[in-house]
Amino acid sequence: MKNRRICLLVLLFGLILTLVSCGKTQTPEKTPTPERVFGEYGYIIDQDLTTTNIIDDNYRNYYEIFVRSFRDFDGDGIGDLQGVIEKLDYIKDLGFTGIWLMPINTSSSYHKYDVNNYYEIDPQYGTMADFEELIRECHDRGIKLIIDLVLNHSGSGNPLFKKALAAHKKALNGETLTEEEETFKDFYTFYDSKEDIPNGTTAYKAVGGFYYEGNFSSSMPEFNYDNPAVYEEVNNIMKFYLDKGVDGFRLDAVKYFYYNQTAKNVEVLRRINQMAKAIKPNAYIVGECWDSEPVIAQYYESGIDSFFNFPASVSASNGYLINGINRDGDALNIYYDGLLQNVELAGDYIPAPFLNNHDTVRFTSKKSFKKSKYQYALLSMLNGSTFTYYGDEVGMIGSKEVDQNVRIPILWGEDSGDCSVIGGVTTKPEDRYVYPTVSEQINDPDSFYNFYKKCNLIRNQNPEIARGKIELVAMDKETENVKMLFISKEYNGSKIGIIFNFSPYYTIDVDYKQYGFNSVVGQIVVENSEKYIGELEDGKIKMPSYSIAIVK
Repeated sequence: MKNRRICLLVLLFGLILTLVSCGKTQTPEKTPTPERVFGEYGYIIDQDLTTTNIIDDNYRNYYEIFVRSFRDFDGDGIGDLQGVIEKLDYIKDLGFTGIWLMPINTSSSYHKYDVNNYYEIDPQYGTMADFEELIRECHDRGIKLIIDLVLNHSGSGNPLFKKALAAHKKALNGETLTEEEETFKDFYTFYDSKEDIPNGTTAYKAVGGFYYEGNFSSSMPEFNYDNPAVYEEVNNIMKFYLDKGVDGFRLDAVKYFYYNQTAKNVEVLRRINQMAKAIKPNAYIVGECWDSEPVIAQYYESGIDSFFNFPASVSASNGYLINGINRDGDALNIYYDGLLQNVELAGDYIPAPFLNNHDTVRFTSKKSFKKSKYQYALLSMLNGSTFTYYGDEVGMIGSKEVDQNVRIPILWGEDSGDCSVIGGVTTKPEDRYVYPTVSEQINDPDSFYNFYKKCNLIRNQNPEIARGKIELVAMDKETENVKMLFISKEYNGSKIGIIFNFSPYYTIDVDYKQYGFNSVVGQIVVENSEKYIGELEDGKIKMPSYSIAIVK
């Protein structure tokens, strides 16, 4: 028994020594450092493709939707608000943080820019309850919603116009007017005789022998902003939607409040902006002033947050987003000048660059897949709020024989949901849809869809891109086969570098660290499935053709 106890004590003592020894000498296992992969373009650089850094302000990536051609939820061939709601996750996943809806109010036309009731949703698109649901669902996803507001004219079927016609006719006949009729007799721009119509103004004869101004068509009579009651009505309309939760407005045709009278139009916009901000101080307003830089610059004096940068778009023959990529990359200085122009044009306000919209040809080319992708990448690197037209993310094309050609339905490639009712399309069927459907492109890593998603992700990860102060770091288009632009952007104490390889053919090596940057934090490569931006043994990076590197 005694020997047995001794053996047990020895075993116990040994176990204690072992445990103590283990406690003193063992260290936690370290996670092995992943082996760096070296390929054709150097070491593959790790990328964070998940996190974003979205700031809750009015700098956004906006997605423009023509509801009629977007998504048909109820199966009648016409897109509707429930269809937009159904695709909100799709829009968010693409990296868009704002939506602009083209007109949704009751209207007699397919495009709905002739509003017959500002306080109703067109039944083709749904109900006010549908719209209120859309607002809630957008906000639940961190998406801001702005709506098209047509304030220079209404539809000829609008009760406001009908009241005005009747009141003006009574006034001309010398009849006594009620207080309401006194208000409405000049609610629209009327001319009592043909001789009164100013040169360049389009007017139509009304029943009663007088004329009304309608610079877009006879079904779009122009309001009279000399009448204070018009401002009161505008305020009521804006309050109606801002109170519902709308985040702002896109103002249509701002040069037409007073036809091509810039000073008067600026004053109208100043008052509209003041009224909107009194209701909702952070409301975002973007105006359509389709004109040259000097004219757009004058309109910014109104205090409106943004005006579309038409000189940058496909609508301008010298637009830098299109032409800056020309001559095999030699025109990169055109793009750099445009970067600066985009900021200078807006001054202290928010630039609003875009490539195309519902009134222009689509910029995507059926002949140049790579070039079209890189042009979107160039847009995504600009300051301000960018605007992207629905369908661009899958390479939709469209000419301008008629407006409907650039407003055709997006093809989802699913069992249901494609819109069919548009009418008036003149392009050949084989020219309408050159690239695959949405569902096909989602599964193709080299598609337009996944390229747009990557561009928007990089933009959302780096707030400096939309907001930062621009400085030129380096530009080289003289060295053989080198078409490189290197800029920096600084915002709120944080600085990034953006390096562009404009060449459609050649790879370049860039020693970015000599300029004070330490690492690559993002990359955009047009031929994403085959090429990448890699790190070389000497610390330089190798950039393939049509690529962009983000460095910090």
